[in-house]
Amino acid sequence: MENILLILSLLALVKSLFMTALLPNRWYRLGFCLLLGVFVFVSHGYAIELNKLQVQQLLSTQDSLLNISFVVMIDSILSVYFCVARLGGSDSSKVKRYMSVLRYMPSLLVFPAVFYIHVNLFFSIVATDFMLITSGWALLVVLLFVVASLFMRRLFAEKELPIEIILILTLLLFMLTVCGTVFHPSATVYGSGTPVDWIECVTTLGLLIIIMLAGYIFSNIRKIIKRKKNNIFV
Repeated sequence: MENILLILSLLALVKSLFMTALLPNRWYRLGFCLLLGVFVFVSHGYAIELNKLQVQQLLSTQDSLLNISFVVMIDSILSVYFCVARLGGSDSSKVKRYMSVLRYMPSLLVFPAVFYIHVNLFFSIVATDFMLITSGWALLVVLLFVVASLFMRRLFAEKELPIEIILILTLLLFMLTVCGTVFHPSATVYGSGTPVDWIECVTTLGLLIIIMLAGYIFSNIRKIIKRKKNNIFV
């Protein structure tokens, strides 16, 4: 489970790099990059108090995975709307107003991803001052996002390619989260050996078929009645 969470964090970080590069205003992108650096320093006190084993046990439960799936689903919806807004959206003025706001929406997963990697760095880099690790991580995050926001637009001549990469990464994040939740050991259902009631199954299937046929016949009767009324008025 530790590897899955780390992969999710890295994918969320890479997706956030592409989304930050597509943010409209240069100063807004720079401000967001500095905000991430400030977030690393602010979360230092919380990250230093956490035990890696405690974090793994907390995030490996079924309830935690369901909460993570919910957050990833919200972020996926916002990411899709962000891509639609960057591509132009709709011709309606009201829709354009909402789309113009979504163009400034960064990825929500970047903050938990940065925090989780921050906690893992404390246990990966030994014999080093924690504040030094935090400072280095904050500087690396700021430089990484600044470089991505400045040069990724020049690297990709058209914005359609970064949007495709964002959608692919969003799909991968969603699929990994769902698979981690569905294939969790606590989600496994074990059979009790109860025999199948075939009569009840056949009866239910027959009722469904009858309802479908009744709906089909009713729709055809309505069409015939409408045709007759039209012919009468003609």
